[in-house]
Amino acid sequence: MLILALAQVLALEGGTVHTMEPGAAPEVATILVEEGRILALGPDVEVPADAERVDLTGKHVYPGLIDGMVHHDVEHDPLYVLSGVTLARDMGNDMGRIFLAASPNMRNRMPGPELLVAGAIFDGVPPATTEAVVVRNGAEVDDKLPRLVERGIQLASFHTGIPAEPWRRLIELAHENELQVWGPIPAAATLDEVLTSGQDGLSYLEGFGAEDEDFDLTKARAKIEEYLEHGVSAMPLLHLYAYRTEDQGDDPPIFNYLAPYYADWWRADLEQRRKLFDEDYLARGRRHHERLEQLVHSLWEAGVPLVAGSAAPNPWMSPGDALIDELLAWQQAGIPAAEVLRLATIGTAQTLGVATDRGTLTPGLIADAVIYDEDPVEDLQRLRNPSGVLLRGGYMDADYLRQWRAALQEAQLEATLEAAKPVVIEAPELPDGRVVLQGRVEGQAFGRVVAAEEYWVVRTYEGPTAWCARMVMPGGVGYSSSQHTMRQDFEDGKLVAFQVEILNGDIGYRVEGLQIGGQLRLKRWINDQYLDTNSSPTRPHVVDAGMSLPAMILAHYRKDGSCTALYFEGVDPVVAGWEMQWGENDILAVKTAKGPLVATFEETGALARLGRVEGQATVRYDSVRSEAFGGPGMPRRRAEPPTPDSGDPAESGDDPGDDPGDGSER
Repeated sequence: MLILALAQVLALEGGTVHTMEPGAAPEVATILVEEGRILALGPDVEVPADAERVDLTGKHVYPGLIDGMVHHDVEHDPLYVLSGVTLARDMGNDMGRIFLAASPNMRNRMPGPELLVAGAIFDGVPPATTEAVVVRNGAEVDDKLPRLVERGIQLASFHTGIPAEPWRRLIELAHENELQVWGPIPAAATLDEVLTSGQDGLSYLEGFGAEDEDFDLTKARAKIEEYLEHGVSAMPLLHLYAYRTEDQGDDPPIFNYLAPYYADWWRADLEQRRKLFDEDYLARGRRHHERLEQLVHSLWEAGVPLVAGSAAPNPWMSPGDALIDELLAWQQAGIPAAEVLRLATIGTAQTLGVATDRGTLTPGLIADAVIYDEDPVEDLQRLRNPSGVLLRGGYMDADYLRQWRAALQEAQLEATLEAAKPVVIEAPELPDGRVVLQGRVEGQAFGRVVAAEEYWVVRTYEGPTAWCARMVMPGGVGYSSSQHTMRQDFEDGKLVAFQVEILNGDIGYRVEGLQIGGQLRLKRWINDQYLDTNSSPTRPHVVDAGMSLPAMILAHYRKDGSCTALYFEGVDPVVAGWEMQWGENDILAVKTAKGPLVATFEETGALARLGRVEGQATVRYDSVRSEAFGGPGMPRRRAEPPTPDSGDPAESGDDPGDDPGDGSER
């Protein structure tokens, strides 16, 4: 049964209600819900005659659980809800997807937990993920954070690679916008500096020396007192440390509910860890985790606000279930079960600043609740099997949840079969001219094709050489495939114009660039609605919006040294300096703003193979086919100017007058 109590009153009757309000004891009560909020609650509530009634006699009702750290994927929405998670805080994601995912329409379409979003995570060079916003100084924070604020972020977050200056500026500017700032200890800072910086919350349990065998809990407790003094909250992620010494098996049940990519990723992670699994490694891991348990208990005992986070869907952190694993780890560390439940509901809501809407079962608050056949305070494992979920006023009973789980398993099986099929790419409309090079490249991660791109190099009748491509990344359960269509026009070896169109489901983004005088003029549209026009004094040598084109263009037009690339952070164009160098065996190595790129080429200039570090994974791109139609193609740039027979004399000249760029924005 699925009841959406939006236009009528819903009455949940007969259950033992644990409101989690301070000092309130559980009692058998009726909960009235209307328009997504709790209308009334109590043992003597009068139920309207036309209300939809649900009998919960003998069951226990708790507020929905809150997951303080996820990297959300729409296809995982059912897994969160099936574990009783009704609010999740996304700590950084692909901006094109996360803002769409967090919209009310998308939240109710699956349905899924409400989302608190940081938009993108801030990081330095190279970033830990391709979804990060790269900042090198405070000025770049001043430029980028306000754009995220305009899009409605609810917090700011960062990775360890953020430099000290932009980290401090991020905290200052976020607070000016009434946003909390969360993250780990930056590599450029110490725990002492974090505690005095104004940072609101600290992720992980680093900085206490728990990794050392001579760990001193007394000294750690002194540091914990500083937490209290400076008002810093903590998100321990205790289970994230424990999993490193666990062998989850080759075919665990969770793989039935995950997209093929995640199963591949998680298996690769386990294979790497298994290489370390000797007796000494496992014993050291167990001792380390015992020290971390002591830390978590000491943080709680001292009164430091604790936020439960899962870090899903990192390897073996299953959406939904991983939060319950974290709560069980807290109980194992000595925190009583009743207190664990308080921290996972009202405690986290208070720390995150959302207690006026969530965290308790109180009239006026959003109607998020989880129903259990038996009281989970007696056994936290019961959190894994709710018999009903109330999500923003919509009630799902046990039968509906079982059917939903079965449907998810069936959908992922279908997705696995689809993932084995070739990626079909429809050719874009090409400019009038002669195609001199054409090919297809496929990208793999963990042994599976995750993207495919076809490209065409056209000598146009109008004069410029147009480098065109279309890239497709297959979709999955709950989200559509992504398609990038690109064109870059070159004259005399210089980029003179470009077009990039990105289609994610129903959302289309287009940007056009035109070199006018000493300015690069940029225009942007979303779903054919004009967005804005901007200019940059820095002339890029290449636009990085695909797999093969950037490397092929650089190989044809550039030699060793600096170059400038325009790439995208979400839908925001960014210009940054790259460094490129040709090595032995004609291997091109490029240091980009988001990590290293290494490529080799065929004699025609077609990409043969490319490896690119993207976040914490290395993605390999391989040529599937290429064709130069009997001509020379677009060969790589040599140390000496190419002859008319070996290249493109009109476009082969170096560009010494071009400013290689200083990493400035737009």
